[in-house]
Amino acid sequence: MLIKENRHFTPLSLVLLLLLLAAWTCSYITLPIYQNISDEPYQIMCGWDYRSSVAAPLSAWFTSAIGPLWNFDNLPFRIMGWTLQVISVIIGMLPAWWMSRNINFTLGAGALSIFLFSLCRCLEATFSWDSYAVPALMAVTVLCFSYYIKPKWWRIAAMGTCCGILLTLRLPSGAAILLPVVAIIFVNGLSKKSIGRLCALLAIYVFTVFIILTLLYGSISQFLGYIATNLISAHEPHTLREIYIISMNMLCVYAFGAAGLFFIINKTIKANTSVIRTLIITVFVSICFFILIYSLANYFFWYYSYLFSPLYIITEIYLIRKTTGKLRFGIIIALLTSLLGGFGSNIIVARLVVFPTMPFVLYFLARAASTKAKIAAFSVLWLPIIVTNHVFVTDLFYNYKQNPVLLTHEKPVVPHMHGMWVTPSQVEIIQRIADRFMPFVNDTAYNTGVMRNTPNDFMYEYIFDSRCPFYSHCWDWEPLMLDKDYTGRFTRWIESSERPVAVLMMRYQYTLDGPEEDIIGEYKRRYRTVYSDSTFTIVIKDANQGK
Repeated sequence: MLIKENRHFTPLSLVLLLLLLAAWTCSYITLPIYQNISDEPYQIMCGWDYRSSVAAPLSAWFTSAIGPLWNFDNLPFRIMGWTLQVISVIIGMLPAWWMSRNINFTLGAGALSIFLFSLCRCLEATFSWDSYAVPALMAVTVLCFSYYIKPKWWRIAAMGTCCGILLTLRLPSGAAILLPVVAIIFVNGLSKKSIGRLCALLAIYVFTVFIILTLLYGSISQFLGYIATNLISAHEPHTLREIYIISMNMLCVYAFGAAGLFFIINKTIKANTSVIRTLIITVFVSICFFILIYSLANYFFWYYSYLFSPLYIITEIYLIRKTTGKLRFGIIIALLTSLLGGFGSNIIVARLVVFPTMPFVLYFLARAASTKAKIAAFSVLWLPIIVTNHVFVTDLFYNYKQNPVLLTHEKPVVPHMHGMWVTPSQVEIIQRIADRFMPFVNDTAYNTGVMRNTPNDFMYEYIFDSRCPFYSHCWDWEPLMLDKDYTGRFTRWIESSERPVAVLMMRYQYTLDGPEEDIIGEYKRRYRTVYSDSTFTIVIKDANQGK
């Protein structure tokens, strides 16, 4: 389909701009709804001491610099994180404008992308290191387009600098250096000129990383020293390898179904097929595809919230086959951006970068669709997946529709939760702990700590602002109280404290008895018990105890 050049701002442009702003604004409505997701409080806590966050040192530094402005409260970080995510979509509109020079198409693609983003989002709705990294990743992507249009040395310098910043924002995202490497080879071929430009790119990349890490840690050697004691235990290479194998199996399930669907559409929709017939065929095939993968996902995996991502990847692969020249280069860069955005994550299916690249992928899709019938086919193709995501996200945000969302929980004794909406059960637990543990947190005579039993308990460590969150990078889905190294370090910290210590011990939420109860019982015998029930226990080690 030919997209005519149109650089004039018209009444339709104003309508599309207002739709874009409306989609952006409405996406904030559900942000205050509290979710007990372990990544979010953990990554905010990394801002308390950015040097301990070796996997994302620059992101943690930004958190440490911004956090005091709003007392490290949860909601402002979410608002900032979601704003950065949407800005990444705006950045993705630039290539759509450069290729189409059509202001209405560009605004329409951006408005549609942000609307679908706000409808289908899941992990993006919470603050994380991705909140900083995704806009930087999109900046690298856009610079690759810019270099393809007009190769200049300053663009190579900009790509190397942005990739260096991206690596320090989130170390696994350093894989995005592949984007400018592909761009340089695509433009200049395998020649001496390419080799020289690649060497300049890598030199600037390494120099940027060196400068940032030196400013943050004092030297590279000190940074390497922090890695030895602060690497997240469940993100070790062998663990990630096992998770990637599982994720790839799931991607294959989705990919085969999506590829079959594309094959059927391509074979049944000819150039002279009517739009009505196309819609009938596509709706029927899409519903079958939806039932198949939704059933499989419900039976085998919990990843059915991300069904849209694999389908999107298949769309990009399909477009590579259907395009040539500049269009093929663009879609290759878009595909690499989508895949590299999830590199190094322990839930790669959830981390695929989809929506920020959508504005210009829509341009490629429009150009590759030779008839109105094919445009209708691809439009209907995505609808079941969008519906699936909407259902999942709605259920997630509203606690599976079992409990209505209460009005804002504004009790000042619960730190970091101002402006957040919580369900009745969560209010009850959080408030019961706050009523009994906050007096010790507020008393500067005490050291305070939260003994976690699962990764989700990071939320309690974060809410109650533990002043000594030692061993904070231990991440294990098994009860941590069964880890002798973890409990041993905790005990040694308590015993070595010169001040009295108050310890909040969180029980495993699905277990009321078992071996972890022996640890709780030992602490209750060794120290003074302030409170204990089936949810949590508070013990006090007095200043002179054990001396």
